[in-house]
Parts: sequence; structure tokens; C-alpha cells
Amino acid sequence: MLNVLTNKLSLTLFNNDTFKAYFAPFSTKPIAVLMGEMFAATVVKMKTENNDMYSLTLAISGKVNEQHFSFQPGQYIELQVKKNGSYIKRPFTISSSLAQLQQDKTITLTIKKQFAGRVTPWLSSAIKQGEMLGVSPAKGDFVLNRLSKMAVNKEVIFIAGGSGITPFHSLLLSHVANNPTINFTLLYFARANQHALNGSLVALELEHNNFTLKLLQRERDGHCSAAHINAVTSDLQHSEVYICGPNSMMDSTRELLLDMGLPEGALHLEQFGLASFRNVDLNVVRNVSFAITNKEVVVDEDNQKTLLILAEDNVVPAKYGCRMGICQECKCKKVSGVVYNSQTKTYSDTGEEDIQACISVPVTDVVINL
Repeated sequence: MLNVLTNKLSLTLFNNDTFKAYFAPFSTKPIAVLMGEMFAATVVKMKTENNDMYSLTLAISGKVNEQHFSFQPGQYIELQVKKNGSYIKRPFTISSSLAQLQQDKTITLTIKKQFAGRVTPWLSSAIKQGEMLGVSPAKGDFVLNRLSKMAVNKEVIFIAGGSGITPFHSLLLSHVANNPTINFTLLYFARANQHALNGSLVALELEHNNFTLKLLQRERDGHCSAAHINAVTSDLQHSEVYICGPNSMMDSTRELLLDMGLPEGALHLEQFGLASFRNVDLNVVRNVSFAITNKEVVVDEDNQKTLLILAEDNVVPAKYGCRMGICQECKCKKVSGVVYNSQTKTYSDTGEEDIQACISVPVTDVVINL
């Protein structure tokens, strides 16, 4: 009886099922944190999806509703972990359905290993079942927010490339069954035998007449073409199209659809990673000088890391918040050089100015006061 009363008190005061769940993230466990708006989340399961992707299922502590923790299918969260004594945040898309959260208070993140990255390759082996992590409130606007206004038999086409499948998996599992008058189609491009989450997608197609699945192999089917689009719709001009995947795939598919007559207002894109660098040749080595810590970093031709990640990778102290350009904690002084702002999609001047390290990529040699 006492446990019941204390658990209710904990839920009321801290939005956690038990006092232990609330205070555990502040303990000395290797990977555990709850700071600011972060929710406590316990690792339930880790599953390998293919050679370079894995799924992490987390149980959310406390209430799960719109006043506490919830999400719209297609959104992402920031996962906060502790590595080598430092707390690190990284954004990951929720790949599970909203019903899963409502039924068992869990979410699933399907994560691609960025083999040159600091977190994703390490995370898959470092996290153990039962450990507690930090999860931010859900963010992002890659959601179907006009379903109620869509006409009967409206066509919604999803085009995914590689790990870009994650938001679509959540969107489809959450919306297909509840919207039988809307026809959903998924064109999913991936390497042979590398279509992640395809088991549940195949099952969804078998269960619902309003969902069509096309698993396309890059080696055999090439890139998205007019033939692929025409094979799934005869009324593109009245469809809604959502695209998520590598930058080059997003750029070429966007141009294709607009050329085919799709209204620009019916095209929705989710940028994984940085925005494309169409007007500047980044195939050059750049030098980043961290003036305060007196460190020099050589950035190779293919490297599109932000200044914040470059700083972290080279043990340069740098403040940061959400990493998505929403906060101003990572603001620092650029002394010289040009950077690209992936939020505003603009290039800086060459002179001194304040920039946000979390969304700025060096385009030329750059000197930063960090």
C-alpha cells in the first residue's frame, strides 16, 4: 500500500513512475542523464536491422500524453547519453507507431551507423538493456497534418532512400489503418537485401488495400524516375509527396517531380544531415583554426561536419543546446572565413561575426574563437 502511495506521489511531482526512476539519471551509472526538459527512458531492446542499421526501443518513464511525452508520427527526438564523461545529444527519428507509445509507453529509434561518427557506431554496443537515457520532447514538422482536409481517394506518395525510411515507417503504421479513404504508396530505394523494417511494411500491405509497397533495389532499379512515379499514380498533380533520404537523392527527385507537374506546395522534404551544397565546391581541403584552444583541424574534401562536431571530435570545449538551430547556446565568434548555415541555407560573409556552431559548416578556411 505504501509503495502505491509513493509511486502516485512520484508521478504527480516528477512525472515518473517511481522516485527511483526520477533520481536514477543523476546517479553515477556510465550512461544515464535527465536534464532540463529531458524525459527518463529505459533501454528495453536492441535489434539489428541490416549491416549498418539497428533499432533501439526505449520505455518512457511517467505519463505519456499530449501534456507530458507524446509525438506526431514523422517527428524526431534528441537522445542524450554519457560517453567518456561527457554528455552528448544526437537527433534520431522515431520509427515506431503512436499506438506503440500509447499501449506500452515505448518508442523505437531506428539508427544508421555513421562509421566516421562519434556516437552511432559506439551506441549499438555501449548501451545495455535496463540502462536509463535522456529523451527530449518530440520535434520536427515532417508530419501529415492535413489528413482531415484530404479528399476521399487522395493519393499520398512516400519516397524513401536508405535510412530515410524511418519517419515513413512511423507515418504508415500510424495512419494507414485509420485513413481507409486515402491511398498510401511507398517507393523505398535501398541496396539489395538492405531494406530495413521491411517485415512490418510487407505485413501492412497485406492487411490494408489502401497501401502499396514498392521495394526497389538501387543496383537493379536505379534512381527514382518518371517511370517509377507513373507506375504508381495517374494523378500526380493532385497527390501529396514526401521525400526523405540522402541529399543527392532528395535533390534529383524533387526536380523530377516538379518537372512532372507536381505543385511545389504538395512536396514535403525531410533533410537528413546537412542541406545540399549546390553552389559551392566543397571538394577541397579546409583548415579550421580554434583560436582560444590553439588547435588546428584539417577538414578533408568529403567532410560536411558542423563546427560543433569538429570541436567535439577534437576535444575543443564548446557549449551547445539542441543541435537543430533552435537555441543559441552554441553561438561563438567567427573571426574569418565562410561558413554555410544549414538552417537558413545561406552563406556567411568572410569577416568577423557571431555564428551558431551546431548548424554551421566550414566552406573555406575558418578561424573560430573556441
